[in-house]
Amino acid sequence: MTSGDNAEKPSPCARGCGFYGTPRNHNLCSQYYKAFLKEQAAKDALALPENISSLTIKTGKDDLSTMKTKTKRCIVCKKKVGLIGFSCKCGEIFCRSHRYPEEHACMFDFKSIGRANLVKENPLCKADKLEHRI
Repeated sequence: MTSGDNAEKPSPCARGCGFYGTPRNHNLCSQYYKAFLKEQAAKDALALPENISSLTIKTGKDDLSTMKTKTKRCIVCKKKVGLIGFSCKCGEIFCRSHRYPEEHACMFDFKSIGRANLVKENPLCKADKLEHRI
């Protein structure tokens, strides 16, 4: 046996377009094989929600009671903030009276971020001193 015998032999495309396909590509040409792969991906995407819904475990409790959302509260005073909660760079949510970093003792380092921005926005402009000498 030679290595040519082990290679996949091309055969006409299964859809009859006139091009050749290989058994590895289900005897489809490259154009139809790409369309076949897209169809398979679409079928898998449609089957995914069905698989997830079959995996969920139903309990005797009402589904609405398990889906309660946690109310957002200010970290300092525990006041409900609702839609007007202010998020800080430290990652917490605060009411309007504690939204400033000084009011909630924020540990975020604003100085280092500001310095890094200045270095990035203002590159060093230094001319060559020996360029204009004779």
